[in-house]
Amino acid sequence: MLPKEFTPEYLSQLELLRVHARRAFLGRKQGGHVSLKRGHGIEFSDYRQYELGDSPRHIDWGVYGRTDKLFVKRFREEQDLNLALILDCSSSMSVPELYSKWGMAKSIALSLAYVALLEQDSVCLYCLGLSQSPTFYGVRAIHSIAKILNQTQAAAGQNFAADLQQAASRLRFPGVAVVLSDFLAPLDQIERGFNMLRAKNMDISAIQILSPDDLDPPGDLSNAFAVDSETGEQLSLRLNEQDRKEYAEALVEHNENLKLYFSAARISHSLAFSNKPAGDFVLGTLTQIGLLR
Repeated sequence: MLPKEFTPEYLSQLELLRVHARRAFLGRKQGGHVSLKRGHGIEFSDYRQYELGDSPRHIDWGVYGRTDKLFVKRFREEQDLNLALILDCSSSMSVPELYSKWGMAKSIALSLAYVALLEQDSVCLYCLGLSQSPTFYGVRAIHSIAKILNQTQAAAGQNFAADLQQAASRLRFPGVAVVLSDFLAPLDQIERGFNMLRAKNMDISAIQILSPDDLDPPGDLSNAFAVDSETGEQLSLRLNEQDRKEYAEALVEHNENLKLYFSAARISHSLAFSNKPAGDFVLGTLTQIGLLR
């Protein structure tokens, strides 16, 4: 079952979009994206009968007007796109409870999966350090993807670099890879993980998800305890205003270095906030940066 924010209105907006690759790839079967195979370009080939889940944009309404039957146009040199959705499942993604970064990541991933499946693209989920899904085809598979995401919980003990490298090693075909994380790990770990992904000839997008508490730690922390969500280590925490200032400066520096690396590596980067609606980010930011069109 889809989450409540996946209203008919939201789904109808997603149905107008497609996942956009910045370059062509060889797909595995016919779909809606230009391939690297040589031929006569994108040209009409033939028809097939409409099947439940096909995108309405492919229906030939002229044929329907003459026959009262739904047929979908087929084109030469169009291939499916392989979409890999890679989610950071470390414990830091589950906090804070009110504006969970993990919940935001799941909603964005599910939205992208829905768009891809409608376009006859293949979708695979990689939950870092936990599991890999089978490859899904067809829009009806969206319920299986939603079930997997609902059953997956963020957990401690992950190593971002090692887990992303492992996910990259399982990729069998080039395509589009979308990594969803807060990226609050040491920069060298992030670079090692992404460099393995780059070696797999993927068109990579990095979606960074931060919460209000990441940007501005809550309340009076002059006499509190902090638990490292990744290691479970407990530390006495006494933050004064100077500490808060230094934390804010360190976060800004980390994010600037992150953006510099992504830019140099030709990785698309976008920032989402967990206290904002996921749909606004998907329909707004992801279309603005060109991941969706």
